[in-house]
Amino acid sequence: MNRMMEVTILSWLVLELTDSPFQVALVGISRMSPMFILGLIAGSIADKFPKKRTMVQLQIFNILVTSVTLFMISFGDIQPIHIFISTFCLGSSWSLDFATRRSFFAGLFDENYLSNAVSLDVALLFGSLLLGPMFSGALIRVSGFPLAYGMILIFYLVALLILSRVPKPINDTKSNTNIPITKQLSEAINMIVSNRSLWSALTVTVALNFFGFPYLQMVPVIARDVLNANAFWYGVLVSSAGLGSLIASLLIASKEIERKHVVYSLGATLMLFAILIFSLSNTYILSLGTLILAGVGMSGFATMQPTIALQSVKKDMQGRSMGAIALGIGAAPPGMWVLGQASEYVGPQSALTIFAISGILLITVLRFTLPELRNKERLKKD
Repeated sequence: MNRMMEVTILSWLVLELTDSPFQVALVGISRMSPMFILGLIAGSIADKFPKKRTMVQLQIFNILVTSVTLFMISFGDIQPIHIFISTFCLGSSWSLDFATRRSFFAGLFDENYLSNAVSLDVALLFGSLLLGPMFSGALIRVSGFPLAYGMILIFYLVALLILSRVPKPINDTKSNTNIPITKQLSEAINMIVSNRSLWSALTVTVALNFFGFPYLQMVPVIARDVLNANAFWYGVLVSSAGLGSLIASLLIASKEIERKHVVYSLGATLMLFAILIFSLSNTYILSLGTLILAGVGMSGFATMQPTIALQSVKKDMQGRSMGAIALGIGAAPPGMWVLGQASEYVGPQSALTIFAISGILLITVLRFTLPELRNKERLKKD
């Protein structure tokens, strides 16, 4: 919930402060760039230290950063640069949490149920995508930015309380403590290059994060300037993707998916196709429907991504496999940068159209060149 509320609130705040599509894109760039910078390091940390303790420490860090940001929004003269620094700090925490939390699941659940467990986790994530933006937009509309952002701090405190009560798996202890992180990084790079299953997942991750997910940074601009929506209806628009994702994720969680790579790559393609239609839409209802469809595609991609990464490697490499995926997610900031710059010159809709078409073509090429993305495969633990 917090991540989507943070992006929704701060993106709209920067738009109000600057009236610049590019600076709105910088919010997402600041949030996502740590995934590229810290991706493999985060995976090594996840494999090296107890995972529950790491997640607790990250929540405490989030609370401190959010408290400072809330103070500046409420009593200080907050500027875009302050928002970019805050989102970068929280993005750094999220990149570490991403690798740690998903590999933590592998210690909690039997491998046969891992896909279902991850699907339920993703369903909760998309539930936050459904509720978070709509809730944020309503709070901004009714009470302004301080109260809206203050709710993020409350949710972080609740998350810390809940996390402290989660049982620690028996195997959640220090591991690989005598292996230098530099050697762990070298092992991670070799794993990425040699493991075909992980490599195919990584390439699609890079493609969709560069050409697909940056669309979120253009939604507030299109909502206000094209669809004539206020803060509340902007939040509803962002939430619509969460609705499609939540429904699809719950459906996936109830089934045993064998062709994981196929669902993964086709989900990415469906998401890009929906974004293409969204970029051409000038009516609110059509835009709402296309983003629901984008959410369905996003669910197929997002539920299979960690499952493929975790099941294709041995247990002592699972943190680093998620670090590799985090590295691929790090392709989003360059995509946001290019999309933001293009939007300044040709407009957000035209820029988004070019991005969506390019992404569809790239993933189509990947499906033809990587057999794992179109055949029924067994995940091998290389």
